Amino acid sequence: MNEEYLRQAVAKAKEMCAQRGESFDLRLFITGVSKRAVQLSKGYRRLIPLPPNDNTSFLDLALREVAAGKIIIERGNYQAIEQEERENMEINSVN
Repeated sequence: MNEEYLRQAVAKAKEMCAQRGESFDLRLFITGVSKRAVQLSKGYRRLIPLPPNDNTSFLDLALREVAAGKIIIERGNYQAIEQEERENMEINSVN
C-alpha cells in the first residue's frame, strides 16, 4: 500500500465528512476502501484513468479513487450493501 495514496485519501474523506457535518470514522473508511478494492478485483470499472501496463494494486487504486473524490464512503450506503449481500446469500442458500 502506498502511504502517499493513503494520506491523500484520508484527507479527502475527512474533508467530505466535514462538508456533510459528520465526524470521520476510521473503521468506516477502512471498510469502504477494502470493499471498493474487492469490487475492483472482481472486475468493476475503474473510476480514474491509469496508464497502460500500470500494475497498481487494487487497494492503491481504491485509495486513489477516494482521493480523487470519485468514491464517497457513507455509513448508510454500506449498510444497504451489506443487507443486499445478506439477502443474496439467503436466496443462494435456498436454491
